[in-house]
Amino acid sequence: MAKKLIISDTRRLEDLTGIGKAIRPLAKQLLGKNGVMQLELAENWEEIIGADLAKYALVQKISFNKDERTNGTLVLLVLGGAFALEIENKKAVILQKINTFFGYEALTKIKIKQTADSDNFLLNKNVYDKPKKSLVSEEQKTYITELTEGVNNESLRLRLERIGYAILNNKK
Repeated sequence: MAKKLIISDTRRLEDLTGIGKAIRPLAKQLLGKNGVMQLELAENWEEIIGADLAKYALVQKISFNKDERTNGTLVLLVLGGAFALEIENKKAVILQKINTFFGYEALTKIKIKQTADSDNFLLNKNVYDKPKKSLVSEEQKTYITELTEGVNNESLRLRLERIGYAILNNKK
């Protein structure tokens, strides 16, 4: 039997739920059991291993033995040649940084898959070179900025602004 939805004019603080709490079940369903961890790692990849290594090494997959959340294997897609050799030499440091990020020994192995296709990598690319066409007017940008100016966390504020722009772009 479906739960009846009751809509009220009054809002209570206990009704609010963090967006992460609401999205995680959907992300887990879409990405699989290791998908949320893989998503977190990919989102924070540059911060974890550093901008230099992140330019030519991408998170491709995380796998664990059945019913385990430790001693996992990370599969990295790495631009071939000297870049793959550098990642190979820095495996221990990378694993240490990843496990520090998660707070426990989540991963113990790194497998490297080499590729010659540099399109997916940020090497020799500046993501800000090509301005994206925005359908958001200056008035709407000002509105979004005003809505988010009370957020003290700079990273969160910028993400909320990007979400606002994306929502307005999709409505047009």
